Amino acid sequence: MLGILTVLWGSAYAFIKHAVDYLPPAALILVRISGAAVLLTAWAVLRGRRMPAINDKRWLWFAGLGLFGNTLPFFLISWGQQTLDSALTGILVAVMPLITIALAHPLVPGERMTLQKSLGFLIGFVGVIILLGPAALEGLGGPTLVSQLAVLGAAACYSINAILARLLPETSPSVSGAGMLIMASILALPFGLYELMQVEVVPVSAWGAVAWLAIAPTAIASVMLMHVARTAGPGFLAIVNYLTPIAAVITGVIIGETIGWSVLLALAIILSGVWLSRRN
Repeated sequence: MLGILTVLWGSAYAFIKHAVDYLPPAALILVRISGAAVLLTAWAVLRGRRMPAINDKRWLWFAGLGLFGNTLPFFLISWGQQTLDSALTGILVAVMPLITIALAHPLVPGERMTLQKSLGFLIGFVGVIILLGPAALEGLGGPTLVSQLAVLGAAACYSINAILARLLPETSPSVSGAGMLIMASILALPFGLYELMQVEVVPVSAWGAVAWLAIAPTAIASVMLMHVARTAGPGFLAIVNYLTPIAAVITGVIIGETIGWSVLLALAIILSGVWLSRRN
């Protein structure tokens, strides 16, 4: 499932890049999340799963999951990328596993921050920097500092979301995923609806990109996220942030892009870090 999540989230960037040319960020986020919420809720109901009653405390958990897993980080990254290039953004988001092991250590049973695990995550982070290009670090600080802090905030949001998914009271992954997306849609509604009303003409290809984003990297991925977080823990789930750039590189190779030795070196370093962090 971690491998599938890597492919789904890794493929999302190309579709976002196309869709955002015609839909402003908040509008795209609203359509993507609300569409996924409808699909996942319908699927859960068809499988005989019942959504919790409106007064069930799990809706508060769903609100937290929706805020930190979708609405807030989607907005922070979109806002930050107005002034940041993709390479630096990718490196900043890749801090997420390091934040996760630090936060999970005192909160999640079985998620101890050992020296071996910390070293594995650090090695993986170095691999991500090599993959995306060390030159991207030259942009740290300076006039785009606020944007960089926004992306780091998004990485922290993803860490909190992984921990909340692990600590969530016992709930079917399809129900918890649907509940998360429902609450995320509600939170995204004010700004998203306003921007959506300003949109004039959107080509079919852009709507197709939005449809893919709603179905695969959001609806399907939400169910898998909940399952992986509960069964393997937030530390294991966090590894996807190191593997997603690899999926992006593989996608580039498929469409004819060439890769250099640094990419192969980065791949070896990332996989070594992942292996070390999970080695018993």
